[in-house]
Amino acid sequence: MKSVSVIIPNYNGQHLLKENLPSVLKMLHDGDEIIVVDDCSTDDSVEWLKKEFKLQEDSTQSSEFNIFSKVQKEKSLNIVVIQNVQNLRFAANCNRGVEHAKNELIFLLNTDVIPFPDVLTYLLPHFDDKNVFGVGCIEKEVINGKEVAGGKNILNFARGMFIHNRAPNMESGETAWVSGGSGIFDKEKWNILKGFDVAYAPAYWEDVDLSFRARERGWKVLFESRAKVNHNHESTNTTAFGQKKMNEMSWRNANYFVIKNGTWLQKLLYVLWRPYWTMKMKEVS
Repeated sequence: MKSVSVIIPNYNGQHLLKENLPSVLKMLHDGDEIIVVDDCSTDDSVEWLKKEFKLQEDSTQSSEFNIFSKVQKEKSLNIVVIQNVQNLRFAANCNRGVEHAKNELIFLLNTDVIPFPDVLTYLLPHFDDKNVFGVGCIEKEVINGKEVAGGKNILNFARGMFIHNRAPNMESGETAWVSGGSGIFDKEKWNILKGFDVAYAPAYWEDVDLSFRARERGWKVLFESRAKVNHNHESTNTTAFGQKKMNEMSWRNANYFVIKNGTWLQKLLYVLWRPYWTMKMKEVS
């Protein structure tokens, strides 16, 4: 069985780490590791982690980050905290975690995601197929008092833009992309693709782009309906930017996605339909 490096990007999520790290620890096996990449939090996240897990400063340091780590005797887990000196935002923060990961598979988890204890039981067998790039989980969340399932996605091109949506069914199989908040990836293939494109900073579309590039290479991007996580949405982006700015970021990155990944015909249609989408954005802004 391949070993897993769980990478958790964190910004002011101390309360979520306290709540959800026990569930992450439960799902792991001997030889796995947890890497929390702290993006200049101001809520003492790092101090809490150091105290909670009795972490020691690593001898390998950098002007860009500090590292604290310890091998926990129970399950022989490696626990690492990388503390950024400067704020990187989501994509670069995840990339930094992958750079320090020791294992063959990397499992990205947001701080507000709680994995079920058996989630790896259903995810790991997919990587017996050497052509698999990533596998996404089914995310359970509550919206307006109703439980909704997500994690399987579709991506279509219409009116000069790529449009992404939740898939109409949550059956296991191919998906347009694996979520950066609850997805497992082959590290070697991740490195070939050079990870998330940081041009999408501060956020949105970077995970769609990564899976799109993987599928362009012929690698499989899958969804596993038996691999369950709960996603209790607490968006750092909403707090940091506000809804209006978030909409603007998403729109900017949607445009960049077409320019970067579209065929020549799609780019032509993008130019022709641009006035239409500009008016649409003005209506919702």
